[in-house]
Amino acid sequence: MFEEKSRRIPPESLQVQPLPDRKGLIESIDEVLEPYGDVKGEVGFFTGCLYDLRMQSTALDAIEVLRRNGIRIITPKEQVCCGSPLIRTGQTAIVPELMKKNIECFVKRGIKTVMTVCAGCGSTLKNDYDTPFEVKDINEILTAIDIEKPEKIGLKIAYHDPCHLLRGQGIREQPRRLLRLITDDFVEIPSECCGSGGGVKSGNPAEAEAIGKLRGEEIKESCCDIVATSCPFCEIHVQSVTDKPVKNINTLLVEGYRKKDAKNAENASVKNAPQEQ
Repeated sequence: MFEEKSRRIPPESLQVQPLPDRKGLIESIDEVLEPYGDVKGEVGFFTGCLYDLRMQSTALDAIEVLRRNGIRIITPKEQVCCGSPLIRTGQTAIVPELMKKNIECFVKRGIKTVMTVCAGCGSTLKNDYDTPFEVKDINEILTAIDIEKPEKIGLKIAYHDPCHLLRGQGIREQPRRLLRLITDDFVEIPSECCGSGGGVKSGNPAEAEAIGKLRGEEIKESCCDIVATSCPFCEIHVQSVTDKPVKNINTLLVEGYRKKDAKNAENASVKNAPQEQ
């Protein structure tokens, strides 16, 4: 049993799964990743546990988008969990140690802006930490610069607002601005919780499942082709309640860039083809 003065949470309710037997993202990438062209900015990358250990492909999509748009990325190897799940469920004994370690690893590198891709990590760093650096979500980073326009993907996209992004950080318009670069058919759905955040899925999985089913019904009513979101917890939980693909905004941007690259390559091939005499 995890014990705290005011509550007890049985470990079986946390649904802990074995970690994959592979390197984490942080171990797998260089600490400093340069952009493909001129440097327009620099961020320290706080990866978050899910993107480091379970959803590396999504994190790599975010890295691809940043490098393509002139952002140098610094990812300290010694960063650890932000502590959000512990804070939300009252298991706070080691949280000060986690905070200290995370702050120090960015400060000692002189990083002025720390970027998060996980909405929960971003909300925690902004609201629970006292940082000497600025913390920004990737949606804020990308909409603050004139990013390269992707080829539009021609599908109807609905956007699920993560609670930790919309309510925890006040970020609403930035994800929508990015999505309108990706599709001409963007549809709004109610900004409701999916049931995954705030420790609910860990502490009360039945409640999380019930909330998720309501979200699934709203998605069905939207008649969308894809659900976009900006939180790994939401991505996993929403995918469990809908048969529509659920993708991170950065993954959709990468798909648009690849479509654009393929189109440009095809046009170049036609242009350079030998002319018949």
